[in-house]
This record gives sequence, C-alpha cells and structure tokens, in this order.
Amino acid sequence: MAWFAGYPREKIEWYPTINEDKCVKCGMCMNCGQKVYKWTDDVPVVANPYKCVVGCTTCATLCQGNAISFPDKELLRKLYKKERIWAKVKKELKEEGRLEVENTTTGDKSGRCEVKNVTSSTVETSLENQGCGCGGSAEPDESLENLPEQGEEDNGCGSVDESMEDNLDKVQKEGGCGCGCGGDYADESVENNPDNPKTMADEDFMEKLENYAHSIGITSIGYTKVPPELINEDKSILFPNAIVLTMEMDDDLIKTDPGVEAQALNDAHYEKLGNMTYQIADYLRENGFAAESAHPYGGVVRFSPLAQEAGLGWVGQSGLLITPASGPRQKISAIFTSIENLPVKNDDEHSWIGEYCNRCGKCIKACPENALIETETCCGDKETEFVEERCIGCSEGCTYCIEDCPFDQKEYSDIKNRFDKMNAKLAERKSKSCC
Repeated sequence: MAWFAGYPREKIEWYPTINEDKCVKCGMCMNCGQKVYKWTDDVPVVANPYKCVVGCTTCATLCQGNAISFPDKELLRKLYKKERIWAKVKKELKEEGRLEVENTTTGDKSGRCEVKNVTSSTVETSLENQGCGCGGSAEPDESLENLPEQGEEDNGCGSVDESMEDNLDKVQKEGGCGCGCGGDYADESVENNPDNPKTMADEDFMEKLENYAHSIGITSIGYTKVPPELINEDKSILFPNAIVLTMEMDDDLIKTDPGVEAQALNDAHYEKLGNMTYQIADYLRENGFAAESAHPYGGVVRFSPLAQEAGLGWVGQSGLLITPASGPRQKISAIFTSIENLPVKNDDEHSWIGEYCNRCGKCIKACPENALIETETCCGDKETEFVEERCIGCSEGCTYCIEDCPFDQKEYSDIKNRFDKMNAKLAERKSKSCC
C-alpha cells in the first residue's frame, strides 16, 4: 500500500512511495531537504511529491525498514554509489546537530543502519565502511547501489562533496580537464634525445615503427602537425610534429559503475598507455630521432581533437574521440618528434560522425552528472556543451557515455552504411517534394 496525501498517482512521474507493512516509523524520511514528507496520525506520508528532486533517493537510503521505493530502478543503476549520498546526508545531519549513525545493523539483508544520537567518533567509523556507511557486515541493497549527484546545486540531499570541490579547485588553478586529470607528467627522458636528431624518416622506418607500436599494445596510430590552439594554456611542446596513439579500453572498466574500483581500473589504463608511449619514444631515440612523450593523463594538449586532426576518428557529442577501431572506448596519448615528414592525412573521412551524433544524443541522456548539456543556437540548430567540472570520468572512472554510445555497441561500418542509406532516402524525398 502506498501512502499519499491528496495527489493523484497517475499524474506523478517521479515520486517516492512508502510501504505501510515495512515502515518502522523511524522518521528518517523527514530529513528530506525538499520537505516531501510529513507526519499524519503518527505515520509518515508523501505530502508533496512534486517537490521531489528527480534522481534523488536519499530517503530510501536512510530508511531503516527499506519501505521507500521509486518507480524507475534502471535510473538508480546508472548513478552514484549509495555511500556517496549517505556520507553527504550524515555530514548535513551532523552540522545541524540532528541524528547520527551508530555502528550496528538491524540484521536484515538490506544493510540498513540503526539511527541514534551517538558520538562523532562512531559516525567517522561508520563512514569508513564502503557498503552502506554503517560499519557493519550486512550486504548492501543492490537496488540502491547507485545514486544520483545533482551537480553543485542545492537538491536537498546534502552539501557538495568536499573532496570533489577541492579537486575541482585544484584543476581550475593548474589547468587541464575539469574531471580530475591534466596533472604534470613532464617527460624527463627528453634529456636522452640525440644532440643532432634526424628530421626525415623513410617509409621503411615508419612501417617498422607502426609494427613495433602494435606489437606492444597500441590500437591505432595517426600523424599530424599540432595546431597551436590545441596546446593547453601555459603549456609548450618541443616539436610541432605529433604521433598520436590510441589504446582500446577493456570491458572490465566499461562495465564497472563509477567509484573506487572503476577509478583504479581507469588509472591502470592511463598508466599502461603512458608506459607504452615512453617505450615508443625510446624506440625513436634509439633510431636517431628526438621525441617528447605526452602522457595520456597529462594536460599538455587536448588529445581528442588532436587525434581527430591525425585522421584517427571524429570527436562526438560526448567530447570523446570515436574511431572505426574502438568506437568511443580508447585512451589517447601523443609523441612530439623531430620527424618533419610524417605521413599526415588531410581528409575528413570521419566527419559524418558529427552529423550522426547530433541526431543521436544517447550520451547526453546517459550522463548522471549532467556534464553534457544540449542547447539550441540562434539559428535553430542544436549544440552540446561539455561542462568539464561536472564530469567524473577521470575522477571516478565513469564510462556511462561510452557504454550507451551506438559506436560501442555496433560496428563502425554498419552504422556508416545505415546512416548513408538514411541520408539517401531523405535526399530522395526532398527532391520529390521539390518537384
């Protein structure tokens, strides 16, 4: 039985419901910042569901009886780990001198916590547990495993995570991308560059270079002159000639929800590609060429548009490079070299991806942080803004925009063929209507 207070159920798209049989009248739902709940005859009711913030499920996380539910559990799966919101709410309760969490469990499998007035040390202990925040050993509630983050706006779920704020402040000061990467990864091995490096490479050497790169794990290789606008502010490079490298991301990372585990996998990918980049730079030096490595986690250049310039693919709405070999799932690095006659491509064979992405928009819907915002231009066209400071791709290993991208689910050639056929039909209809 769902308890309401005068609101027609069929008119509410996102609302909480309280199961009367499970409710233990703990009152934790009354901590809702939007005042969705109220007491009526000593029982909690959903008094104003229209105030409920879409995606916020803090009340369900706090509920001792697991009595609160929401209609769309698929949305919950694609959002933050529940302990993230749990920690925020406890921080708010602590600041207001209200209820805190004791290091015990109710014994049920939901992993709910007994909520009492306890010491701050007990709360700190409970925060260390990554299951539900209770410090116990109960299994976490899988239906609430992932919870949303509403950006930096006040959504009634607690204050913004301080660690994230500190991280963003650091990024804004140091430059780089707003999702946590862009640190200083200076290539100290440039000291080993030859004093008089070669500047010309024949086809035989370039073939050997590519074979070597592929043999150690590189997926794709491209070449370009570095446009000055792609060099980040206050950064510089030794040579304008770039060898751009990509490495495909593993399924383990793509299928892991944002959090500690995903970030560990993400860091491992960056480290792996970084090491391969250093190896290839050493290979160039051994053959008489100078090289400077750009670590994939570094903030020297904008890697995705640089890879587009190198003819490897096209930057989609998500801001990620989309390639025939790996779709949107790759890490990118570069080597700046003394080789002046790199086999640079000058065609735009992948430019159709931009038009396809404008019609798709799946990555925009998939992002739990609203880091991708679609707006309409003055001419009526659509434009996607990437809000870097909201993205958690580099800070928590989020890959939802990759997972939902059609290029990650289907073959590049199949999508291209369908797109060409669709455009041909549209052109045919247009020509008939004109006649």
